[in-house]
Amino acid sequence: MTASRLARRLLPSPEALEQTKGLKWLGHYLKERPWLWVAHRRRVALGAGLGLAVGVIPLPTQMLLAAVAAIACRANVAAAIAATWLTNPLTLVPIWTLAIFLGRQVLGIHGPISAPKELALNWGDPASWWPALSQWLSELGTPLLVGLPLAGVVLGVCLYVIVYIGWWAVIRLERRRRLRERAQRAGSA
Repeated sequence: MTASRLARRLLPSPEALEQTKGLKWLGHYLKERPWLWVAHRRRVALGAGLGLAVGVIPLPTQMLLAAVAAIACRANVAAAIAATWLTNPLTLVPIWTLAIFLGRQVLGIHGPISAPKELALNWGDPASWWPALSQWLSELGTPLLVGLPLAGVVLGVCLYVIVYIGWWAVIRLERRRRLRERAQRAGSA
């Protein structure tokens, strides 16, 4: 299977986006602009990198922002949307650890990292959730706020390189396989 076929199989189609609540407009937009949908190595790698960079910042509209960033940079929109899914509750701790580390490095803060208090939510009073969450985040402090965009850039660039080189490697392996098959057919003829 070629790399572009694999990408087309894994990434959602414009029709699938039209069925997704909140992304219907994107499906219509992409049908008219196929260059934002093409499974091309550079565009998919750029879309994945942009999606992860946007996805690192904890916002409720990550997929929408990733789509807009991909459209602005002429990257593959489906890859950008899919890459935001790499940031989830399982990856939150490593990403925030990297963000705090990078923030501390940039701000010149040295010494041990003090852990914030446990997030204490009163589940019976939803109105108290936002103040409790904002207090907990403020205890994480400036290193997290400075480090999140930096972690987004670092992880986005890393994912771009991984996708680009991985796609290149798949293409090389396909070419070698086809050359071997041709040589075998020519030898047996």
